[in-house]
Amino acid sequence: MERYRGRRAMPRNNPKRGGFWHDYGYLLITAAVVFILFRGIFQLAFVPSGSMETTIPTHSLLIAWRLPYLVSDPALERGDVVTFWDEEMGKILVKRVVGLEGERISFAGGYTHINDQKINENYLPQQGNTQSDAVFRVPEDSLFMMGDNRTDSWDSRFLAQPYIPLHAVQGKVLVCIPMKQVTLFKGLHLYLPLFGSTHTL
Repeated sequence: MERYRGRRAMPRNNPKRGGFWHDYGYLLITAAVVFILFRGIFQLAFVPSGSMETTIPTHSLLIAWRLPYLVSDPALERGDVVTFWDEEMGKILVKRVVGLEGERISFAGGYTHINDQKINENYLPQQGNTQSDAVFRVPEDSLFMMGDNRTDSWDSRFLAQPYIPLHAVQGKVLVCIPMKQVTLFKGLHLYLPLFGSTHTL
């Protein structure tokens, strides 16, 4: 009887097949893409305080659009929520753009006035509680920032250097993901995202 002379089957588990790149290359590519996205295109920022409530709750994770602010100083509009580096406090802050270059900022009766005209800040949880006795004139290439929680926000009203240079802006906030604080052990906390409360700005 003639024996079958077909092709020999290769063993299913070949320890020499593929190598490091075949086995782990996709992980390296994924890590590189994530690094580029959140280093050059997007920015992740954690907000530990309530200075932007109720727009941004305490303990929220923010995703900001970063790319335009790395390559230029794009025009910002009043009402934009941005991240910026504050030299005075030595950290990244998240505030709302209220005053633009050349504008006169004053306050009366708990309301913000731009060039002596009261503005409607419908993004605030409560209007009529913005307090300051100072008058500000925003210089060229600068912004005047305030938090939405006007009674508990350390912002341009109180900074020794109240005007934020345009080049200090790092990104425009796009998405807010509130986080829930869970206590694991005494002094050890874990933050879990509340995706159901995620919203855009």
